[in-house]
Amino acid sequence: MKKIAFLLLLCGACLQATAQTQIDTYIKEAQGFLAKKDYKQAQLSLQDALNEINNLLANSVADLFPAEINGLKAEGDADTNSAGMGMLGGGVQISKKYRNEATKQDAEIQIIANSPMLGSLNMFLTNPSMMGKEYKSVRVGTNRAILKSELEDGNNGKKIRSTEIQLPLGQTLITIRTNGFATEQDELAFANKLDLEKIKTALGN
Repeated sequence: MKKIAFLLLLCGACLQATAQTQIDTYIKEAQGFLAKKDYKQAQLSLQDALNEINNLLANSVADLFPAEINGLKAEGDADTNSAGMGMLGGGVQISKKYRNEATKQDAEIQIIANSPMLGSLNMFLTNPSMMGKEYKSVRVGTNRAILKSELEDGNNGKKIRSTEIQLPLGQTLITIRTNGFATEQDELAFANKLDLEKIKTALGN
């Protein structure tokens, strides 16, 4: 068992070293293009380097997700995306899904750094009167968030709660979507299991 754990740790270190080597390659490539005054290609090489750095950042944040939250177990590894965030001004996107088969509850946590939605969301938080009736101002730890919940048709004609919690954290937006939770308190209890301070530190917020 110890040998397997050591090999996994060694593989992780090798992957990180490979990524850092690739970053160095892109930076040197950009310097070569700059020397030739090929600014467009230099820009593209630097963007490739930035994407690799964002991948390292996303993976470090993904490691902070718990394996289980209040009976819901994580489904596989976290999904990370940085290259696709270029059109939104850069940054990273990380998402993780959880499910409890016995209770049929599921949840998804999504983290987007430099989200374009932060401006309008912060405006709602500072002026709650601008929110519609379907939105509610709540707290996740010491942080203010917006909660929207609705009842959807489920099996056997039962209504199922479907909720979205949007939590701005510095320059980061955390969105938590839950289905099948009994109450708002259960949803907030799930959200409060995230170590927001560690996530904030990892993202440099």
